[in-house]
This record gives sequence, C-alpha cells and structure tokens, in this order.
Amino acid sequence: MRRTAAIVDSARPPGQSPVWEWFPGHIEFVGTGPGVPEILLTAISLYDEGNDWLEAELDVDWTEHGLLNVCAAVSVACLCVEDHNTHYAASLNVAVDSASLGEAFEAAAHQLIKWLEEPQNPAYWRTRVTLPQRS
Repeated sequence: MRRTAAIVDSARPPGQSPVWEWFPGHIEFVGTGPGVPEILLTAISLYDEGNDWLEAELDVDWTEHGLLNVCAAVSVACLCVEDHNTHYAASLNVAVDSASLGEAFEAAAHQLIKWLEEPQNPAYWRTRVTLPQRS
C-alpha cells in the first residue's frame, strides 16, 4: 500500500504536498453511526476558485455492514438549487472481501490516476453526470 500511495502522490499536481489522514481509532469496526468511519484518506485538489472546486479522493473505510472498502472518487462542488455541498462525478468502490486490502487499494488508486489524466475542470465533470453548470 505504501508503494501505491507513493504512486498516487507522484500523480498530484505540481507543488501540491501529499497529505494522508490516518485514523487508527477506526481500525476496528465499531458499528454504524453518523458519517463514514474512514481509516485512511487523501484528497487531491484539482480546482478551487471561489465557491467552485474539484477534488480527487482515495480512502479506506468501513461499510455499514462491517466490511472494508476502498473508494476512489472525483467530487465536484454542488451548484444545485438545493445545496448538497458535493457530488461524486465518478466513483469506484472496491470491496476488500473480494480482494485483499492491498489489491483493492491498488485497483482504486489505478482508477484515480486515470481520472487525474482527464480535464481538471469542474464543468467537464458536471457534464459527465448531468449536473447543473455555473451560469
């Protein structure tokens, strides 16, 4: 996983320092509750201007059923009439029960890196999933 994390870090935009958040208190599943019990995560800012932004994310978390999951996603600021804060324009969840944690992390990271090669423009990603655009 460290090798894969280093590959993700090398795909970050120039000048962006890698930040990984680690929550050792979430290593054991303690049941469902508010929020996603994340264990490890990183976010890569791709665009941030005013109240518009685009971000790529990679995290390891628990499902509500107590299974480990690795998620890669591209999120974009919400421009809907009702403010949802964010929308996933793309996401991939890899269940750890069908792969080892390392294999799941590598698969999600590989997809994240492919998304980083696409335009880093919120309008492009909103068009992909038919979300409202900035007027």
